[in-house]
Amino acid sequence: MTGFEGWMHADGYAGFEDLYRAGSVHEVACMAHVRRRFVDMHQAQGSAIAEEAIGRIAQLYAVEVEARGSPPERRAEIRQAKAKPVFEALETWLVAQAPRGAPPRDGGAVTRVHSWIGSWPTFISNFPNR
Repeated sequence: MTGFEGWMHADGYAGFEDLYRAGSVHEVACMAHVRRRFVDMHQAQGSAIAEEAIGRIAQLYAVEVEARGSPPERRAEIRQAKAKPVFEALETWLVAQAPRGAPPRDGGAVTRVHSWIGSWPTFISNFPNR
């Protein structure tokens, strides 16, 4: 990766932290990894928070289906117009689900939400003009 500058889609692997700290590589987190954790939680515990998160993530996936096959500039336009508002609503909802200091509830979903909120900049980096 010597000399690489740009955005890197990653799964939270700690070995990349030095690249991000150097500033020439910007992390874009993987929504599929987050979704999978919520799916696992919902299947195991029936978590209402996890179910809602899955539904909201599905809205983002629908935008990607629409953008698929379009030229890069058009994909960016579609994401800005359609996915960005979903991300913003998701952020507001997440914060409401897991206020700091809230007691654990819903089978660990609040803990998962806190983790996701902490990583939020790597998700919203898809929208640099935010």
